[in-house]
Amino acid sequence: MTGVTGSEQYLKLSVFPTSAYYARVHVQRVLESWHRDDLIETAVLVTSELVSNAVKAHASCPATTEAAAQADPDHIWMDLYRVGETIVLRVWDASPLTPVIRDPGPDDESGRGLHLVDLLASEWGYYRPSPGGKIVWCTLAPPASPEE
Repeated sequence: MTGVTGSEQYLKLSVFPTSAYYARVHVQRVLESWHRDDLIETAVLVTSELVSNAVKAHASCPATTEAAAQADPDHIWMDLYRVGETIVLRVWDASPLTPVIRDPGPDDESGRGLHLVDLLASEWGYYRPSPGGKIVWCTLAPPASPEE
């Protein structure tokens, strides 16, 4: 991929509800080290949603799936890297289920995560790597400069 820097950050996470916290801290520290304070707030929120979704999806994935058999069944992973000024965030889980933007009711306690990702990310999507499972990814671009 053209423009990718050598700074890729990888984090392996246990499938626990606290994983989103550790992912947020990791992303914040990496972006601080990259001097990308302009993206920290958005990246931390998007990370929280994607990792929380991956934990839920991975936990509900049958251990007999090909991905669970080939991968570490107790973990998900995330990574982030730079492409020019854009940050790419990817999260893998063993579930083959397609991520879906839901239409939650006003009293629903969940189902809004991908809405937030869709609103905040420049782009997002998913793909299924050959070992199995899925990777949900998004790109975060610098905020637009105010026009004068």
